[in-house]
Amino acid sequence: MCGRCIRRPPPFSAARSAVLYGFPVDRLITRYKSRGDLTAERACQQLLQRQVLPWPDADALCPLPAHWRRRWLRGFDQSARLTARLAKQWQRPLLPALQRQRPTPHQQGLRASQRRHNLRRAFRCVQPVTGLHLVLVDDVMTTGSSARAAARCLLDAGARRVSVWTLARTPAGR
Repeated sequence: MCGRCIRRPPPFSAARSAVLYGFPVDRLITRYKSRGDLTAERACQQLLQRQVLPWPDADALCPLPAHWRRRWLRGFDQSARLTARLAKQWQRPLLPALQRQRPTPHQQGLRASQRRHNLRRAFRCVQPVTGLHLVLVDDVMTTGSSARAAARCLLDAGARRVSVWTLARTPAGR
């Protein structure tokens, strides 16, 4: 665990990422999210083909959702698309249990404390999750603030355990 997680343990039990968020993956993900470049999405899918489910006891995969306005502006929800691909590959149900109930400013460029404040009461659970081990899926983990807020919401709704899987992880200290 990183120093931040030792000082403030996250509500999720584990986190894994396919790759570090650095060149060229950072450019690829930015092209995909910011420009809707489906060629970049196909390149990301190449990374996914080699991924094995790290938690064999997982009951379902849950995307970390974007707010409906962001989905509308972007034209898609990258986490939902990523989760659908992994659910098929890992043969686990896709359970869209979370809803982002209020729009939040972009997290990019914010300090960890600002990110935490930004995400207070941002999520609500909209499906039963009692007793389930859920894998929360997102594209990038930077400080873990979004994953913490979403995992806390799922656990408060009765999930037995929440693990986090992201395509990329920002290296510590960035």
